[in-house]
Amino acid sequence: MGLGACHAQQSPDDTFRAFTVAVLSHQTDVAWALISKDSQEAMTQATAAAVAQAPKGTIPTDPKSFLFGEDVELARPVRDIKVLDQSDKIAHLEVTTDDGKHPVTMVNEDRGWKLDLTEGFKL
Repeated sequence: MGLGACHAQQSPDDTFRAFTVAVLSHQTDVAWALISKDSQEAMTQATAAAVAQAPKGTIPTDPKSFLFGEDVELARPVRDIKVLDQSDKIAHLEVTTDDGKHPVTMVNEDRGWKLDLTEGFKL
């Protein structure tokens, strides 16, 4: 199943698969580009706060570095992705990995689907 046109928008599940591949292969900029602007901002703010509270040099200052590592729940090979519901602006996925099923939210911004990680940064 290929894309019909050069400018065809990827589906939310295809975008999530691309994100997972980018994370697993340490393509930092590609993975960062596939998360929403709000997620990027939340990660940047959380990183700055953590760096300010930690001893100098103990926490990476680049928020992109937190997309990688064994503690990153979504950085696992995907077994299955189900689109639970989808509108023009938001899609909810159920992602199955070897560790179980994980809810994932995708948002449509800038004419493309992006992974929404903001829920994990709310207090």
